[in-house]
This record gives sequence, structure tokens and C-alpha cells, in this order.
Amino acid sequence: MKLHDLHQAVQSAAGLRLRLRLQPLYGPGEVIFPCTVAGGKYQTSKRRIPGFTESVDCTIIDSVQSQANRMEDALLEDIRAGHLHLPHVATDFSGVEGLEKPVGTITCFEAPHRIFDAILRDSVDETGRHFPLTTLGKSVINANSKDASAIFGVSPASLLFGSWDSTGVSGGLGEKYTRCVVSELVAVNVEQATRAGTRIDPLNTAGSIDPTTILKDTKDEMWQALAKNRKNLKKPSELNHSSVPWEGETHGGVTCDYIQQSTTISFPALRRLQFGSPERTSAAQTVLAAIALHGVALNVEKGWHLRSRCDLILDDGASVEWEILGGNVSSSESLSASATRSLLKEAVAKAKEAGLMWIEEPIRLKPSDALKKLVVASQKAHRESSPE
Repeated sequence: MKLHDLHQAVQSAAGLRLRLRLQPLYGPGEVIFPCTVAGGKYQTSKRRIPGFTESVDCTIIDSVQSQANRMEDALLEDIRAGHLHLPHVATDFSGVEGLEKPVGTITCFEAPHRIFDAILRDSVDETGRHFPLTTLGKSVINANSKDASAIFGVSPASLLFGSWDSTGVSGGLGEKYTRCVVSELVAVNVEQATRAGTRIDPLNTAGSIDPTTILKDTKDEMWQALAKNRKNLKKPSELNHSSVPWEGETHGGVTCDYIQQSTTISFPALRRLQFGSPERTSAAQTVLAAIALHGVALNVEKGWHLRSRCDLILDDGASVEWEILGGNVSSSESLSASATRSLLKEAVAKAKEAGLMWIEEPIRLKPSDALKKLVVASQKAHRESSPE
């Protein structure tokens, strides 16, 4: 795909679509473990699937939100590897004293609410000024879909993956930016598997022994430290010495005919975003589409290790081909990560020529004193709290 083709498609087509047919790495029909919701349940519902005469049970293997996070992680890895420069904001916690566990650097690719997240809101620049109160931060907050140039130059991923300034100085009046790229993995025609058994304790510890009787005449630094955080230290299991039974049907995984990954980039959603002039608008929209393409391509090349016992591969004969849908353009082609990276760099160069702001180096912040104290106190509280 050439930049001209992508630019033309963004302005006239309905969108790009990638559909991949996957199977478990262990083999067709083998058990895989979906994502879970509250209570360890799987998200299963009836869906109409081509090739089936009736609706079939389908289970979400990886949600839209999770897929967005995976694409953001892949883009951030590409940036940190030096292969790519995308504007973003980063808060560095490395200098915070009193942390029991390092936090490192958190960027708008990782923060839950992206550029409008409370972590970045409560971070300060080198002068000690909170980011939303800086000149650049104010321009981000004052941006809207009629002119989103400021966010494009600071965090274009926040426009692409969706964001909402709901907790900042704008309160409930903050602008909402809809998600323009959507991906989801769904297992088709599923049956829930069951499992039963026990993780055997190699020591075969007897549950009738009271550890406190041992501590009366035996000093043990580790047990004594753990005892402070245990409400009922009456059994070895409170010290994690025991066999562990698996919970029957709840976490048994599923089997299925195949897994469908569906990814779309909505061009009408991109066209809702304006950037000051027709030339700048079309250039920025093309850059956002190129970022989406690159994020997906990186994700595909990384493979599908979604969680423990959920490794997937392309089904035999399946190909990775994007379809351009609607408008005056109709085609399909395969795009590698190296191809999408080159396409993105070319699109960025055109956007710069059009006069769009593009801050390649990260905007580096530090946590405010209040945020530092909150994180330190939170870690201490977690350390001292009794585990469930």
C-alpha cells in the first residue's frame, strides 16, 4: 500500500478490515483459556456466524479494551527500541524515595485514560507546574474534535484509541474522543471445558497442625513476619503450605471450532476529527490510520500469547490481508510491520510539511509531591494489609 492509496482511502472509503482465523497452538479443538469477568466467568453469548445455520455460542478470548492495550504496548516497544518516534507524555517515578517496589516510567500509552489520566494530571514539569496547567497541557484540554491539533502533536494515540477528559479541570465538560480502531478475538461454537484435581503439596503437610504451637518454642523470622498479616493463623495453609484444589467448571477453559480475530479501522470516525485546515486535516487523519495499521502489524508479528494456556496461531491456509471497504477504492493486501512503519514515517513527514505540531521526544514529567506520597503510602498499605 502506498501513502497515496491510504490517503485516498481515508478520505473516501468506509474503513479497513482484517479478519484472521486462528487455532490453539496445541492443536485444533484443544482447550484454551478466555479472559474472565467478575467471579471468574467467561463472556459467552449467541452470535450469527457465517457457515452456521443457527446462532452458536461464542466466547470472547480477548476484549476490545485488551486488544487496544496490546497495540499500545507494541507501539511503545517500537518507540523504546528506537525504530519509531511518536509523541507521548511520560511520568518518571524513579526518583521517588520510600518506594518498596519500583514503579518506573508510566506513559500515556500505559495510563488507563491515556493523555487525560490522573497520573499525568497529577504530574509536574521541571518548574513544578502540573501538566494541565502548563501552556501545552492547556492546549490539550482546550482541544476538541473541531480542532484536535494539540492532542495530535502530544499524544495521537489518545485520539486513535479513544479518550475522555472526565477527571481533569474540565470536569464533566471534558471532550470525548471515540475509538477509531477496534479489535476483538472470539472463539466460535464453544463448549466449556471442566477440570478437577489438586495441586499436590510435595511436603504433604497435615492440615491439623497449628503453626502457632511451633512458633511458641521456635524462632522463625519469615513465619513471624507472615503471622502479623494473617488473621487466623491456625492451619499450615495460612502459610501457603498445603495442597490446592482446582475450582471445577469456572476455570476449565473452552474448546471451539476456531478463533476469529476481527480488526477494523473506521474512516468515518477519523473524518470526524478536524485539524485546522483541509490540508492539515487530511494529513493528520492519514497519520492516525497509519499508526493503527502499524500497531496491528506489530501485534500480529508478536504472535498470540494472550495468557497462560491461551497461545494461538494462524489456521492452516489463513493469510494476513487487509481489506479496503466502501468508497471508490476496493482492494486487499498484506502489510508487514516494516512496511507499515515506512508508511507511517512517510505520513508523518507529510503532516509536518502541512504545519501540524509533532513533538517527537517524550514530554517528561515527575510525580507531584502529593502523588509521590500517595504511591508510597499505598505500597505500604498493601504490604501491611492482610491478603484475602
